[in-house]
Amino acid sequence: MNQPSSPISFKGWSLSWQASIFAGIVFLGLFLRLTDLTDPPLDFHPTRQLRSALLARSFYYQMLPSADPVLRQTALETTYTLESLEPPLFERLVAFTYLLAGGESLWFARLYAILFWFIGGLAYFDLARRMTSLNGALTTLAYYLLLPFSIVASRSFQPDPLMVMGIGLTVWSAYRWAEISGQAAHSSLRWAVLTGFLAGLTVLAKVTAAYYLVPALTILVLTHWGLRRALTDKSVWLAAFFTGLFPALFYLIFARQASANWFAQWGLSFTQQLLQPRFYILWLKLLDTLMDLTVLALAAFSLIFFPRSKDRWLVSGMAAGYFLFGLSVPHQINTHEYYSLVLVPILALALAPLGERIFSLLSIQPAPWRYLALPLILLAIAYPSWITYSGMIGNNYDGEAAGWREMGAALPSGAIIGLTHDYGTRIAYYGWRPVQAWLTVADFAMLAKRNQGYSEDFEALFAEKTQGMDYFLVTLLGELDAQSMLKARLYDHYPLLHEGKGYLLFDLRHPH
Repeated sequence: MNQPSSPISFKGWSLSWQASIFAGIVFLGLFLRLTDLTDPPLDFHPTRQLRSALLARSFYYQMLPSADPVLRQTALETTYTLESLEPPLFERLVAFTYLLAGGESLWFARLYAILFWFIGGLAYFDLARRMTSLNGALTTLAYYLLLPFSIVASRSFQPDPLMVMGIGLTVWSAYRWAEISGQAAHSSLRWAVLTGFLAGLTVLAKVTAAYYLVPALTILVLTHWGLRRALTDKSVWLAAFFTGLFPALFYLIFARQASANWFAQWGLSFTQQLLQPRFYILWLKLLDTLMDLTVLALAAFSLIFFPRSKDRWLVSGMAAGYFLFGLSVPHQINTHEYYSLVLVPILALALAPLGERIFSLLSIQPAPWRYLALPLILLAIAYPSWITYSGMIGNNYDGEAAGWREMGAALPSGAIIGLTHDYGTRIAYYGWRPVQAWLTVADFAMLAKRNQGYSEDFEALFAEKTQGMDYFLVTLLGELDAQSMLKARLYDHYPLLHEGKGYLLFDLRHPH
């Protein structure tokens, strides 16, 4: 196998300089992510993060022998309305950490997410180094760790940082497996088992990882073994077996119905959007906000500089997986930023050969031009880093969390339905009060988009949703104003028990 050319550095730069740059990137990325570590997770998709927080707390109290039975039951009740979409591996890990630490501290989850992201970063860094050079790998690492979107999203308590790490480790393992194939049968077999094991756990953690791993592993196998040899190589079949084993057991046996329902509701029901130009325009607009379309164009252009075509195909295959994933979830790809999180390492890998080429060209320029490049590079890193840092320290959510705890303590006992923040997860987590969620205006619009010609019977919906409920809680006051029929129904037919401190509470038990 042909090895990539030796790293090309700035003229006069030693390996110690490159090590210093590596350390600087890692330090800055870590510093930004640890800023406001203990803040409540209300900075990025709080609905998704609080869902995981509720599950972790419930698992913790179930495992804690000395837990108050009332608290244990309440913690469990706050999770009843949460869908089971994937095995709660991350949440179980955090709950076990609570148990070891002797109490619930939600920032443990943020630490784990950061750790996952950095472990993944090392895998992508070494991949880029093997594909290009050390300078190319530093380009990959800088983009992966210092992109503002990646800084915010990689701190979140949800399975996506874990998935990004798993994808990176799997592709790295497969790449190493391909490199040593044919050298020693037993070594090849070990790398095959490791690759399959990592792939299986990653898809188990989040099934959408298959969109990236299937094309990546297929391309690696075909470009290194060829179809004929791959079909007869036992290590390839062993890797395929372990890749499918764990996900098949969970998604096809234990969660088969939930998986089918999710795919039908969020995939097939929105396929009509794929024929609308607006869908693609909104998608590009979101990517421009998260990553800048100029960077996407540069990454696509950079592919031509890969020294080996098989590496170009590998990164292109992962990018194609992202595109197919977006087509399969047309609603979420434009409304949930973290659905595009895996694109960050893909772009980072794609930029590696361009970074190598730029540093190579700079190394042969006269000294003044090389010295001018350094402050420009530092400025390109410092500006978005400062914007991200100032945004973090400028938002403190401790007061809001305290407000939800106060509200939870003030609410009367009984079953509650509500038009509340984050579908009831804020009051459920901080106030320890389970709340059945009422639909928002955006939810009604989504249902209309999903089902063409959709028309909701308000009276039937209200009767269905409020059956068995004692109170109607409103914390989204603007949403209530936007739903005139609901507002009229509540004010005209039910006593208002509380008004103030950011919420309304209606008594459904005594209509008038």
